[in-house]
Amino acid sequence: MARTHHIEPAARRDHVVQRASWIPALGPGMVLGAVSTVGVVVAMFMSWRTTDVHPSGIPFAFLFDNGTTAHDPTILLALIPFAVLLGVGTVMPGASAARIIGGLGVLAVVALFAIQLNQQLDNLPGANLGDVLDTGFYVAAISGFVGLVSGFLPSGWARRTETASSVDVGSDVYDEPRI
Repeated sequence: MARTHHIEPAARRDHVVQRASWIPALGPGMVLGAVSTVGVVVAMFMSWRTTDVHPSGIPFAFLFDNGTTAHDPTILLALIPFAVLLGVGTVMPGASAARIIGGLGVLAVVALFAIQLNQQLDNLPGANLGDVLDTGFYVAAISGFVGLVSGFLPSGWARRTETASSVDVGSDVYDEPRI
């Protein structure tokens, strides 16, 4: 015959089960990085000068020499990699440095373009830099600044969450096996 034993309440055991998971979440750095990436890509198709001059028509050498006669390659050689850096920095967790470099790169291209264009306009009487810049230039400048700022904000890509639950693995009464 089996004997029945009672276990004191202090002898009960709870088994704690912990589960960890990663939850994707949108953060301000990720949102601004995406806005910046889209802005730079859009600026590549817009006119940067009032005479309908697009980035595909601006020689890369113009960024360093306003009297250049070269036509290839264009400033797209710089803008495309910086747009890719902004995009990669947006979609990869922990890649805010890529957004910073991409934003700084776009700002450098915009600044060098404005400096060289201003020097070229100094030779023309009555010409003003603000009068010849077109919308694409401003979109690129704003997008570069937004990309730079986004690198200093939290991406919010993934957040670790932990849940814990208790499971009663004991019982108050158990039967002793027969021998």
